[in-house]
Amino acid sequence: MLAVRIPKRQWGKAWRAMIEIAPVRLVAPDPVYEVLPQHLDLLTAQGFSFEVVKPEPARATTSKTSPRRASPR
Repeated sequence: MLAVRIPKRQWGKAWRAMIEIAPVRLVAPDPVYEVLPQHLDLLTAQGFSFEVVKPEPARATTSKTSPRRASPR
């Protein structure tokens, strides 16, 4: 999976351009997006600044860390 960090001053225009090709998903607040190779081509062609980053692994919840709920009686 590819992920890119886009400078905050460009993220709005870059995001609008990217969704014309295919959906993108915000995976971190700084903003980091999961993208396709076609998105990278578009960002490069349109002169946007971006950094390819390694996406952080999703946090798995286990039964030990998930909250417990009382069962109805």
